[in-house]
Amino acid sequence: MQPNATGYAAVDGLKVYYEVHGGSPTGGRTPLVLLHGGMMAIDTAFTRDLIPRFSKTRPVIAIEQQGHGHTGDRPGPFAVERMVDDTAGVLKHLGVPRAHLFGHSLGGMIATGMAIRHPDLTASAAVVSAFYRLDGMLPELVKMQTDPNHVPSPEIVPLLPTEQDFAAWKANFDRHNPDPASFESVLERLNAMLGGWTGWTDAQLRAIRSPVLIAIGDNDFTRIEHAADMYRLIPGAKLAILPDTTHMNIIERGAWLEPMVEARIAAADG
Repeated sequence: MQPNATGYAAVDGLKVYYEVHGGSPTGGRTPLVLLHGGMMAIDTAFTRDLIPRFSKTRPVIAIEQQGHGHTGDRPGPFAVERMVDDTAGVLKHLGVPRAHLFGHSLGGMIATGMAIRHPDLTASAAVVSAFYRLDGMLPELVKMQTDPNHVPSPEIVPLLPTEQDFAAWKANFDRHNPDPASFESVLERLNAMLGGWTGWTDAQLRAIRSPVLIAIGDNDFTRIEHAADMYRLIPGAKLAILPDTTHMNIIERGAWLEPMVEARIAAADG
């Protein structure tokens, strides 16, 4: 699907790539921002279902984070908080005073961070297949994140990205990234960031005032108990556990997610 506009926002020394679909983001309805998961990009996460679906009714802004897709890198380690601030920088660059957020995986961590660090910009947030602390993942995935030598068990393998997934991500990276040779380095630094991430605190979640949807699959990376904790901590949050759904295919459940997201948007626009 062809965007209405593409561009780069200069944020803290980095040119952050974005696309706009469904009309001007400042021309009327509050836009929806799509935030992809780790090692993914706009094309590999959103063009098949979510952009066509949501851009029918409102402007959609899709952003590619540091070291992903068209967006280059900056020196030093990755940081979730910096990606949050990069996202806020894109909105300010576009002159968007408030936006609804939809984030998958890493993008869900960023969407949560937007509600915490930039509440005035955050109208609502759909936090999909994400966690607010590393121990919110399944125990073996925590071990994999902190021990690169761990060999995945047969039970966990069906939940992980496949060789085909990685091939598609790398092909997209090779086509668009300013430094195509950096794919493996980005992957290593992203894993290091997640393995050392201290997370959002309970107090930070309790202070969120935007309407929030927490959605995970019943076979997700995130433990159901952790998603329930998140639901209880964020005032007025809604929780959805999607059946027969994994971390990887939840972004193909647009028909299920759309009415839940629209209900949170309605609560914010109210």
